[in-house]
Amino acid sequence: MLILHLILAIILLLIIFWIAPGIVCYRSIFGRHQVLPLDDEKLHKPAIEPFKKRMLRDWHYLRDQGFERVKVTATDGVTLCGDRYDRGSDRTVLMVHGFNADPYVNLVAPARWFYDQGYNVLVIYQRAHGCSGGDRCGMGLREKDDVTVWIREILRRDDRQRVLLYGTSMGGSTLAYLSDTLTEERVPCMMIDCGFISAENQLYSDAKRMHLPRLLIPYLRWLCQKEQKIDIREKTTEHLKRAKKPILFFHGTADPTVSLEEGRNNFEACTSDKRFVVVEGAGHTTAFCTDEQQVTSAMTDFLQTYFK
Repeated sequence: MLILHLILAIILLLIIFWIAPGIVCYRSIFGRHQVLPLDDEKLHKPAIEPFKKRMLRDWHYLRDQGFERVKVTATDGVTLCGDRYDRGSDRTVLMVHGFNADPYVNLVAPARWFYDQGYNVLVIYQRAHGCSGGDRCGMGLREKDDVTVWIREILRRDDRQRVLLYGTSMGGSTLAYLSDTLTEERVPCMMIDCGFISAENQLYSDAKRMHLPRLLIPYLRWLCQKEQKIDIREKTTEHLKRAKKPILFFHGTADPTVSLEEGRNNFEACTSDKRFVVVEGAGHTTAFCTDEQQVTSAMTDFLQTYFK
C-alpha cells in the first residue's frame, strides 16, 4: 500500500509540476497569436521603438497605394491570407514575418523599399497569426510548405512572375527550412534576416526571458511531435547544407533574441552562393532600419547578380 501511495504521489507531482505546466506553455508558445498591428497604441516592442514613427509612415504609405487581401488553402486545409500590393510588374517579393508578430512590424520598411523599386509586394500572415487560420504555429517547420503554396498562387495568377523570397526571424528560418527543396526556376534567390537555427535551440535561449523552466522543453518537443508531427530539434543548418538557391543573410550585432553567432552558423552551413551582411548595432529584425544604406546597397548588388 505504501508503494502504491508513493507511485500515486509521484504521478500527482508530475502532473502538477511538469505535465500541466507543459501543456500551458505549449499552448501559449505554439498556440494561436492575436498579434497587435503596427498602429495599435498598446504595441510596445523595445527593438522597434526608435524606428516606429518611420515604420508608421511606411505603413500608411503602402496602405494609401491600395492592396488586395489574398487567400490560399494550405496543404492541410488551413486558410492563409496575405496583402498584395500590385505594381503591374513581373517581379514579386514574397515577405515572411517572424514569431508572434504582425507582419508589418517586421517587414514594413523593406516592403516599402521593394514597392518603390517597382516590385509587386505580397506580405503574408503566417499560420496561427492575424487573419490566417490555424490553431498551431510550427516555428517554420510547417510554414515552409505554406510558402510553397504561396509561390504556386503567385505563378498561377501570372506565370511570367519572378519571385524573390524575403524572411525575417522565424520567417527567415522558414525559408532556411525550405532552402534544400526549393527548385522552382521562377524563384531565383532568397534573403534571410536573423533566422534562428532551431525552435528547440531558441526555446532554450529564451527560457529565462519567457520564464520557461528548461525541464519543460523536452516535454514541449514531445507535444510538438505528437500533435503537429514536427521535431523542433530539426536544424536549419542541415537544410542549408543542401541549399538550391543563392541566399543573402543579414544579422545585427546587438540582437538579443537570435545571436550573431547563430546567424554566422547559418551562413557558414549554406553551400549555395551566399553573402553575409553584419549590421553594427542592429537589434532583432531591425537591420534594415538601423542602416538602410548598408542593407539596401547589399540587396541591390545581390539582386543585380542573382535576380535576373
